[in-house]
Amino acid sequence: MQRRALKIGARLGRHLTVLGLVDAESANPVYLVWHHRAWCPMACKVFHSMRRARQEANRLKTLDHPSVVRYLGLESPACLLMEFLEGPTLRKFVRTQRRKKLSISDALRVAIYIGSALTHVHARGLLHLDVKPANVIVYRGRPVLFDVGTAVPRRRAQLDTLVGTDEYMAPEQCAKGRVTPAADVFSLGVTVYEMLTGKLPFARGTRSKPFPQCADEATPLRRHLPRAPAALEALLAACLARDPRRRPPLRELMPALHGFIKGGPAMWPAGFRP
Repeated sequence: MQRRALKIGARLGRHLTVLGLVDAESANPVYLVWHHRAWCPMACKVFHSMRRARQEANRLKTLDHPSVVRYLGLESPACLLMEFLEGPTLRKFVRTQRRKKLSISDALRVAIYIGSALTHVHARGLLHLDVKPANVIVYRGRPVLFDVGTAVPRRRAQLDTLVGTDEYMAPEQCAKGRVTPAADVFSLGVTVYEMLTGKLPFARGTRSKPFPQCADEATPLRRHLPRAPAALEALLAACLARDPRRRPPLRELMPALHGFIKGGPAMWPAGFRP
């Protein structure tokens, strides 16, 4: 249930004043606030209960990576505080481009940033389970992953409820099955496909067929992007495989994606290979 948006100037607890609305689409809206003790702006996600706020805070505080939004604190009433990164979401950024999609090189640079964030999330014992362009902020040209509201511990990866966003969910996620890092690889694959083509790889679900990715093959990349290398099409098809065992692990996927970057600035200094 969505609540009425707070107005600019409204107070949140003792130390926060609302400066603007960042995201109103979620049931837990995100505001730009001024923190009167820290004397700086922050992003503030407002929950219906302190229990839910604390749960997400406990996930976020375990993460410490340049491509993951930073946790800054938890305050009453049920306010999760994060660094404020001024910039559009990746979804908005792509839609402002002339053709509403990115070049191959730029899309794959973004994918490597997101992949590095996911590698860190997995190393800290979590699965994100909601990777999508709307959950990435482009801050001064650097993609930063946020929103760990759907994240689950890797050790308890048998889902008992649907989590994520329908079009980006891996088939095993749709079935409320056992999820692994391969589920995030699938969502990353959908995101990359969308950046490259401006379209989703699967048809949108309907009431009678809510999750086409559970039965259908993805539309081949080169049907929408004929100039894409056949090897890149095959790599994305592997990321979107129904069987999670067929999807490449991130440690193999990121170098493979990097091999298709042919233009623009280099990802790292000349002569260096990560």
